[in-house]
Amino acid sequence: MWGIVTTIRTTCPRCGAVEMTADAILLSVREVTGEGSYRFLCPACMEEVEKPADRKIVALLLSAGVDMAEPDEDEDYGESAASLGSETHPSRWAAELEPRPAGPALTTDDIISFHFLLMDDEALLRELTASE
Repeated sequence: MWGIVTTIRTTCPRCGAVEMTADAILLSVREVTGEGSYRFLCPACMEEVEKPADRKIVALLLSAGVDMAEPDEDEDYGESAASLGSETHPSRWAAELEPRPAGPALTTDDIISFHFLLMDDEALLRELTASE
């Protein structure tokens, strides 16, 4: 059986619309706001691109399997592509990620269940107290 590969469409300021897989993108999220930016190497022109990501974009990219970077304490992600510097070249992004924790990957059903759990305060409280 063949695996399903998610294709992500985005835009390069130089080339326009481009498509890539989730492993070609690295997401950085600010803890306080839940917003951030995502970075990729354009498959057409090979330029580094960084784009802002609001909370909806963050959720979509995570659900598509995009890896999330660990933010540096002194770095503010999302300012501009010019602020990337050579130390953040895409070839280094994967090596900088922490190993994934053991356990099954989240599914779309898990996310939907969690969404409904967050909408019901009593059910959320029951789940939180049951997990202690």
